[in-house]
Amino acid sequence: MEKMLTVTISGLRYFSEYRVPVDGLLVFYGKNGAGKSSVVTAFEMLSAIAGRSLEDWTRVFGNCGALFHFGSSSTREIVLGVQQGRESYRAVLIQDPKDAEHLILSREQLVVQDQKDETQLEKIEIRTNERESIFGVPMEPELRDVYPIMRGMNNWWIGHLVPSSMRNPETNDTGRRLYPTGGNLEACLLRFAESQPKAFSAVERAVAEVEPSFIRFVVVHEGGHNRLMWESANQAMLIPYQYFSEGTLRFLAYAVLFSSKDLPEVIVIDDIDTALDDTHIEVLMQIVRDAGKRTNILMTTRSAKVAECAGRAVQEL
Repeated sequence: MEKMLTVTISGLRYFSEYRVPVDGLLVFYGKNGAGKSSVVTAFEMLSAIAGRSLEDWTRVFGNCGALFHFGSSSTREIVLGVQQGRESYRAVLIQDPKDAEHLILSREQLVVQDQKDETQLEKIEIRTNERESIFGVPMEPELRDVYPIMRGMNNWWIGHLVPSSMRNPETNDTGRRLYPTGGNLEACLLRFAESQPKAFSAVERAVAEVEPSFIRFVVVHEGGHNRLMWESANQAMLIPYQYFSEGTLRFLAYAVLFSSKDLPEVIVIDDIDTALDDTHIEVLMQIVRDAGKRTNILMTTRSAKVAECAGRAVQEL
């Protein structure tokens, strides 16, 4: 699939109309209330719609009336669209008249250009008035693979890394890709050590740049599982990686995410600078810029340091 994509936003929170073209790295920089997180919300909603989990997403979000530009009484619809290559997708959402806490997927439209004749279009549109339907029929999981644009949206990585989740890892064999919470960070690093030694070494070098006492990671077999420890220049014993500070844990998780050879088609991170100091940011943004040559990355920040390191990839809000 073509790398570049464009997301259009209408009637969502701060935006009556907005267009987000993404081709590699794009960083939104601005103060609180500028609308940065609203861009992330649009990506979250599109991914939830593609994965048929919109109802779950709205339940977590809470007051869905707050999603509408100027409120649901004046803004009747939220319209979200994605254009990528020869495919375009459009979703129209309204507030459920029976339950103000929920949204209804009112209409969906998918347009696919014929590969031999750009004037020939396959256009599918239906009014669903359902929360979890596509084109008027029940959505089976395997049907998500029919259209690449839908499959891509469903697999976007939209993260909210949680240090407590990283400090209490799940079993070693959970997930092949870093969870958005970072809960399988240890598993991903252990997989790197076994199958992606170059990526593992790159992560070690990055950690050494932000943690002066760090020497290397050590894999220890303990209690029937491999565990990740680190060797410190200041301690005689091996230390569990969870003893890193919150900032270094986040840095480590981001380094793992962006160093993987199998990157998601889109990575979206809100407030990339949370808990990171300037050294973390400098080293991390080099990794991010390299990853932006292979995939699409959208992130938001209030940090002037992140904006400086992102260079031409910055868009101010």
